[in-house]
Amino acid sequence: MTSTVVSRTGGAKGEPFVDERPAGEAGIKPCFLLKENSGKVYIQDNADALCQTMFALKNLATGGTVASTYLTGETVRYGVYARGQEVTVLIKANAAAIFDGAPLTSAGDGTLKGGTVANAVAYVIGDIDNSSNGAAVQHLARIA
Repeated sequence: MTSTVVSRTGGAKGEPFVDERPAGEAGIKPCFLLKENSGKVYIQDNADALCQTMFALKNLATGGTVASTYLTGETVRYGVYARGQEVTVLIKANAAAIFDGAPLTSAGDGTLKGGTVANAVAYVIGDIDNSSNGAAVQHLARIA
């Protein structure tokens, strides 16, 4: 849980395209799935929708910890990931068990949950069971 972006693929898959935009709302955390609107970034709030693969990166202005959040208007660093790239995502609190290779979709709050292939943002790498945890947890995924 010390790294926002994990790349085990080396140069073969490449790094994400990194960009910055102002936060359109407060509460954006590293690893959150984002959306862009009118030149600002927001937490992806559409559950089970097809989404851009934009994930917030650590807030370097506050020390770059995974616990830091962005404030409204603050510059948000984010990565845009291509198919096959690996990224650390947040799995929704109390999410049912998700097994290796299963599709992940937007949970509507910046986190991901088990979903359908039709709306997959990514596929989970390794099994995870967050069903008894009241907090979102970081986990590795591969972009769909």
